[in-house]
Amino acid sequence: MSDARAHRVLDAAGELLVAHGYRRVTIADVAERAGVGKGTVYLHWPSKLELFGAVLVREGLAVGEEHLAALRADPEHVTLHRTLADSFLVIMRRPLARALYTGDAALLGALASDTKIGRAVAVGASAHQPRHLELLYRHGLLADDPAEDPTLYYRLAATSLGFFLGDDLAGGAELTERAAALGLVVRRAFEPARLPPRDALAVAAREVEAQYSGLLAEMGCSLPDAPEEGS
Repeated sequence: MSDARAHRVLDAAGELLVAHGYRRVTIADVAERAGVGKGTVYLHWPSKLELFGAVLVREGLAVGEEHLAALRADPEHVTLHRTLADSFLVIMRRPLARALYTGDAALLGALASDTKIGRAVAVGASAHQPRHLELLYRHGLLADDPAEDPTLYYRLAATSLGFFLGDDLAGGAELTERAAALGLVVRRAFEPARLPPRDALAVAAREVEAQYSGLLAEMGCSLPDAPEEGS
């Protein structure tokens, strides 16, 4: 399948997932919306689960690129409370990302762990997470040493997940207010009382950018090349 057609299929799958949910969408639906035959889809993705695994990875890559852009624009985004608040806003404002991250948790886990593309990305992400936390601690951006606290990532993940899944508890609060609340919780629970000055943040930001850029490049290798303009 050409790269342009492959991305057309991924576009179609993402649009249908947002509109109807994973279980109601078939490969035939995706093929029809993308203007290709079912056999063409199966040539590239052997199952519906693998297809939507690719949708998840591509959307994750787009979210990651937005995070990198924010980090390059302002080194203060390297702090954990800004990173997680920013990620919350980006994901909740993208219909596909929101559907993937706040929908069926079992499906999200299956896309990440039961598909070839999901497993490949998960391996890279699992290696990135401890390195990222170690880097933040080394630069004075974490209160607790992740090498001495194996539950640190779990505590962080559980904290942020509650904000993604807590629509019923938000009481009508705007997304920006909910993002700020997430940032406040992370700031008070996981970071030192005094953060480093801006010039030190800039040094940390460059290291995180290099590390995260490598992860996104690895993620991109698992997807078809982006089609050229006008293709």
